[in-house]
Amino acid sequence: MVSDRFHAVLHAILLALAGGAIAWASSYGLYATATLATLLVLWIAAIGFADHPVRLEAPPAPPPPMSPDLEARQRLTAYLDVSPAPLVALEAGRLRVVNRAARRLFGASDLVPDPPETLLAALSEARPGRTATIDMTDETGTRSFALATGDIAMSGTLTRIGALIDIDAELKAAEATALRELIQVLSHEIVNALTPIASLADTAATMLDDPVPDLPEIREAIETVARRAASLHRFGESYRALSRLPPPVPQRISIAQFIGDLAKLFATRWPDIRFGIDMSDAPAHVMADPDQLTAALWAILQNAAEVLRDAAAPGVDLVVTAAIGRTTITIGDTGPGIALADQADIFRPFFTTKSEGTGIGLSLARQILRGHHGDLSLVASRPGHTEFQASLPTH
Repeated sequence: MVSDRFHAVLHAILLALAGGAIAWASSYGLYATATLATLLVLWIAAIGFADHPVRLEAPPAPPPPMSPDLEARQRLTAYLDVSPAPLVALEAGRLRVVNRAARRLFGASDLVPDPPETLLAALSEARPGRTATIDMTDETGTRSFALATGDIAMSGTLTRIGALIDIDAELKAAEATALRELIQVLSHEIVNALTPIASLADTAATMLDDPVPDLPEIREAIETVARRAASLHRFGESYRALSRLPPPVPQRISIAQFIGDLAKLFATRWPDIRFGIDMSDAPAHVMADPDQLTAALWAILQNAAEVLRDAAAPGVDLVVTAAIGRTTITIGDTGPGIALADQADIFRPFFTTKSEGTGIGLSLARQILRGHHGDLSLVASRPGHTEFQASLPTH
């Protein structure tokens, strides 16, 4: 580079001197000398061109056409870069960031200098296609992530790819939703249980004002109130301690007494609705959690009573039947029936067609019965007849 520049400067000086000689010789009539100087200029110029020929810049060649594979790869890279989920790659024990979100999360442009051990372990041990939950700690605290993994072959090498999803926000939203649902379930069950208890207690108090009180009947009413109040208290305590329906604690229940208590509560709460009972084929006992089973059957009975408000001949029938290995409790009403379009949704939590309904009762009833290894189903529904069937295993 320096040599080229020196030669260029030297040629320029020689050309200048030769040009000056031509002008001096011509001005003094020394034409032979001027001719010799002109030849010298041409010779110097020729030498300079030979040593350093003029390079004409050719126009840039158009780029070669991009192969479809390369174009697809570049498009995929652009898509991954704008993904909100951080993407990482595990190659030979080293962690690389794949997209912008991962670079921002780990503060690295390619290799992560000090990757979290929990992430490396989860990437190494997780099965492709499965999702794991990990915790990672940084200067802001500990954050929870869902990690989804997969394997891809790149240049003959198997690379483990991981997608990180920050689930802290989702967990907080889920906790808030669960809390709202728990409050709704509690309020639903407490109000529904307290209403007949209060009514039955008021009836007993009124009976005490009679000139000759029927003490046995009053005692029976008070004992029913006491059992239901204790049941409600245990039910509430279980829900307060847990954020989900507690597992049932089965006990040996006398069917006659159990259904008798339900009948008394129903008659007190809805005295204008006929309540028929058929226990001719019922077993003597059943194994179930009495508190939860009461809540489940009461939810079905209340649902029936609410749809019978405008019925011409309102009535509810409860039939208990013993079958091989199972006990079925069928509850039917004479209401308007459930619309065909709604029948698939009636057990979905918070689905309701009532203006003041919560959509919890039937969902909770089915959950309770399934917790007993039984079930609750809609057997039939048409104008004038709707029938639910609850089943429980014999043992």
